[in-house]
Amino acid sequence: MAGKNLRKPPRAARRKTTAAVLLVAFGCGVGSCMLLLAACAFLLTHTALPLGLVRPMACMAAAAGAAVSAAVLSHQCREKLLLCGLGCGVFYTVCLLGASLLAGGEVNWQGSNVMLPIALLLGGLLGSAVTALRTNR
Repeated sequence: MAGKNLRKPPRAARRKTTAAVLLVAFGCGVGSCMLLLAACAFLLTHTALPLGLVRPMACMAAAAGAAVSAAVLSHQCREKLLLCGLGCGVFYTVCLLGASLLAGGEVNWQGSNVMLPIALLLGGLLGSAVTALRTNR
């Protein structure tokens, strides 16, 4: 028994469960998206900005939320960072697909409607790419 180390590893060395990491990343992404949507709504109601900016602002907020989610997930995983970001973008795009099917019964991603899925995919990749550039290996 003298050869075994019975002390707990330092807090940074402990592995977090996958479910907890995914929930934290999802919560951070959704929370940041909600804050940006509220800020955009405030700007649109209290300034003279044209209402034609609603869709680009909503896409920007959704892409930023996907980027934050991917950055948090990539930071926690510390390996295969770009795949984490791609996974986040695909997850949010599949959620959008499911919401579109539930709301209208069909997917109409043509013309300007394709802007949001592309923004979600690219936002996820952006978040993980920024984390990959900041990580010292």
